[in-house]
Amino acid sequence: MNRDQASQLRKRMQNLQHQLQQQEHFCPIIGIISGKGGVGKSVFSTNLSIALAQRNKKVLIIDLDVGMGNIEQLIGQTSLYHIDDCIRDHLPLTEAMYKGPGSLTYIPGGSGFEEILEINEQNLLYFLNQIESIKKSFDYVFFDFGAGVSAQMLPFMRAVNQLILVTTPEPPAMADGYSALKLICSDESSHDVFCVINQVSSFSEARETWQRLASTARRFIGIDPKWLAALHHDSAVVDSVKQQNPCLLRFPRSKFSADVHSLAANFLDNGQITAPKEVHSIFYNRVLHYLKFTRR
Repeated sequence: MNRDQASQLRKRMQNLQHQLQQQEHFCPIIGIISGKGGVGKSVFSTNLSIALAQRNKKVLIIDLDVGMGNIEQLIGQTSLYHIDDCIRDHLPLTEAMYKGPGSLTYIPGGSGFEEILEINEQNLLYFLNQIESIKKSFDYVFFDFGAGVSAQMLPFMRAVNQLILVTTPEPPAMADGYSALKLICSDESSHDVFCVINQVSSFSEARETWQRLASTARRFIGIDPKWLAALHHDSAVVDSVKQQNPCLLRFPRSKFSADVHSLAANFLDNGQITAPKEVHSIFYNRVLHYLKFTRR
């Protein structure tokens, strides 16, 4: 092998190593949504994150349920800083990053987040750059959005890598869940959408609910929501919420906890996302794109 060939080989190896490093640090942002309140979205987010942490995955929950954040209440902790404090004062998001039970890592929501991003482009860019920075330390980042779809949060919902819709078999919850997907999954956006059917009495009820929702979404929106999990109605969940201790930790042998562990395994098997080819973050660029799109 001559000197030129050796140099070209080293260059190819360096490029390959760089690509592998990019893939190694790729961290998908996954939006967790619901059409209406009361379907157990934040309970789901919290317990799934703990289940993934128990499988040696590094997961961060960012509570974007603006003004109605539940993560702190669900785990019985209070926080000095919230996400809107960091954006307003341009503090690192790590200042508002806390450890919860079960190796849970979270950033609590605040009451002014939407207004801060809406009126100040510098705050928006600061937030996006902070997300890019902290993603490097995690395998998954969950955005726990508020119920429904607000105009301010819509660009962020459209920009995530994946969506997980949490709903129940009740017709109002299904209708609102479908409406949320219809608003988010426009012709300009593309998502892998997964469904979690919560508070079910049987597995067959959950599958029937998903099939009806997926069929309607395919017909009228042109998307194909994938099955992720059924979560059975369980009094242990109610008790764990009252005790401010996640069900997975307080009642590890409950039916709900077994469902969540099964869900976590299914998520890791079927919910993986390959690293993007773009050098810059898909999420970063798509947020900016959809903000401009919605403000025309």
